[in-house]
Amino acid sequence: MPICLKDYLMTTPIICISEHLRLDKNTSCVAKALTDALDGLGIPHEELKSTNDYWVRDFMPINLFKEGVYVKYRYCPDYLRDYKSKRRYITDPSVACANLDLFLHADLDVIFDGGNYVRCGDKVIMTDKIFMENPYYPPHKLLELLTYKLCADIVLLPWDMKDPCGHADGMVAPLDDGRLLLNNYVQNRTQKKFYKRLRKILDAHFDVVDLSYNCALDPDSWCYLNFLNLPNAILLPTLSEHFNCENDQEAIKVMRNLFPGKQIVPVYAKPLISQGGALHCVTWEYVPNILDRNEDL
Repeated sequence: MPICLKDYLMTTPIICISEHLRLDKNTSCVAKALTDALDGLGIPHEELKSTNDYWVRDFMPINLFKEGVYVKYRYCPDYLRDYKSKRRYITDPSVACANLDLFLHADLDVIFDGGNYVRCGDKVIMTDKIFMENPYYPPHKLLELLTYKLCADIVLLPWDMKDPCGHADGMVAPLDDGRLLLNNYVQNRTQKKFYKRLRKILDAHFDVVDLSYNCALDPDSWCYLNFLNLPNAILLPTLSEHFNCENDQEAIKVMRNLFPGKQIVPVYAKPLISQGGALHCVTWEYVPNILDRNEDL
């Protein structure tokens, strides 16, 4: 019996993490806390075996639409490629997703990084580091290609040089109501000019909400933006194991206001945060391909 489009769009995505997250002694506690949280919420999850690293968001195909249409790319970031000791962590996206039933729309023939892809409606936000990664493309040609292959208008942000990876997903995240959430730059006195630049760019395209906390900020307070948005909950990375530090408590309160219809589930993630990432970075979601099995779709 054919599956109707409405049913397909409501399909719960499968959350994937790399087996390396569980096998690494420093992050195994995060893997357990994460999978326990998913189990408690009834969210299906899988472990990816053919990866060289646990930052799966960076190298797995990007999702163009909620329907589950994906694009692969060349994953060869300079923050790994330029260091001989780190090249072994580069994962080939084709190998990583070889056993997954995905609807792959196209290959994006540029060096790309899934952490530098934030989709909000019909627009995709990325940092201008994309130009440095692909110097053989004239900038205007690269933007034309990205616009065509990603089926979206591209909104470029200046690279936050505090992040060597140049990722957009540490800067902004879409809210369920269509607004865009900007990390707590507004509270950082050393980045006032940078914050004004970000707002000037983003305000031209989005209804922007600033993350802000009513407490003295930990240097790692940036981590709360790196949450995992699920159909029924927000998995929020925390700095303290029992979620009882002032920053964690304030972040939980803020997220409850931003996502009033969802459960806020704190997940201890300090071992990841100390490396510059959190829950969004080590997870990747996909909808199994049913398009080619549904003639009526």
